Amino acid sequence: MPNERNLVPNEARTPKERRANAIKAGKASGEARRNKRDAQGAARLILDMGVTSQLNDTLNKMDIAAEDRTNLVAVMSRLVLAAQAGNVQAARLLLEASGYLNNRSENNISVNVNSEDDVIQIFIPYDGRNPLP
Repeated sequence: MPNERNLVPNEARTPKERRANAIKAGKASGEARRNKRDAQGAARLILDMGVTSQLNDTLNKMDIAAEDRTNLVAVMSRLVLAAQAGNVQAARLLLEASGYLNNRSENNISVNVNSEDDVIQIFIPYDGRNPLP
């Protein structure tokens, strides 16, 4: 390793140095946590905003109520369209986001949708690329 001789184990450091390093690590950890929280907040803000007129036309064709037209609904509607066109990864993401995924085996994902007394099973390849035989 290039700088192995520069590495000093904690046992070789004084308690004062260890404490100072722990304080720096704690501050860095807090900043990383705040950045992640801020990014999540920004994403939620954008997803909760109303859609543009171009997306509004698409949602209108899908009979989505005007008060429900947010960017999150637009993203989900695009996932539905992609899944209907055969995109397995879009189908898996949509089913994961909606909470329908309930069983993963080694090779497939099983989805059970209860419609009154009927149970519909959908099998999606786990890798999302290879269709089932």
